[in-house]
Amino acid sequence: MQAIILAAGMGKRLKELTQDNTKCMVKVNGVRLIERTLDELAKLRLKKTILVIGYEGAKLKKFVGPVWKGMKIEYVNNPIYNKTNNIYSLALAADKMVRDDTLLLESDLIFEGAILKRVVADPRPNLAVVDAFKSWMDGTCVTIDENHLIKRFVPNKDFVYEEIPTYYKTVNIYKFSKEFAKNDYVPFLKAYSRALGDNEYYEQVLRVIALLDKPLIHAMPLCGEKWYEIDDIQDLDIAESMFCKPEEQVEKLASR
Repeated sequence: MQAIILAAGMGKRLKELTQDNTKCMVKVNGVRLIERTLDELAKLRLKKTILVIGYEGAKLKKFVGPVWKGMKIEYVNNPIYNKTNNIYSLALAADKMVRDDTLLLESDLIFEGAILKRVVADPRPNLAVVDAFKSWMDGTCVTIDENHLIKRFVPNKDFVYEEIPTYYKTVNIYKFSKEFAKNDYVPFLKAYSRALGDNEYYEQVLRVIALLDKPLIHAMPLCGEKWYEIDDIQDLDIAESMFCKPEEQVEKLASR
């Protein structure tokens, strides 16, 4: 098994913190996001991790290097990161997805390592990590059936408040088998990009696949594990109060 981390974006909403660094180089309580993620992946003894880089990619590549705690690191460069969204970044790594089972993560996440351990241990080949929808969440949601198969992906524009009890938020951590990548995801990814352009998101492809007659992707609901997606300064502030030492939490919450 391998991992792919999408880390090409500019992270403009973090303002001065990303003026000369990509988003995953931002520190949460003194530790960079990319450090936390790679540390957890290294514990899984993966064959390698592939970083898709773009904005300030040379700095990220220099910081991480070719090996991280015994785990091989490869790089894929997105030279037009400022004109494309993550569907293009993932398409650049598509040929690698079809060679091995893959964990797919976004680089602006902070999460408990127990989540990845559960994903890897789960026998189901294609998984989306999800969490029961809460008021602070934003972005793509899914609905699932009694067997935890994903029935549909719900983008922001289709969000219906009356249906909130049925929604689960995608955590942006996925596991895809190489067979799924080869036979389903990558062909749809390329077709979607040709039809709608490169300024789209890879979850849109999953949304199309979920409409097929044969359900292919299971949801893995969290059981209280912590995670947060950091898009702006307020998100960073919240994440620092969530992922700190217990004795520091009261002080950080009070300061907010």
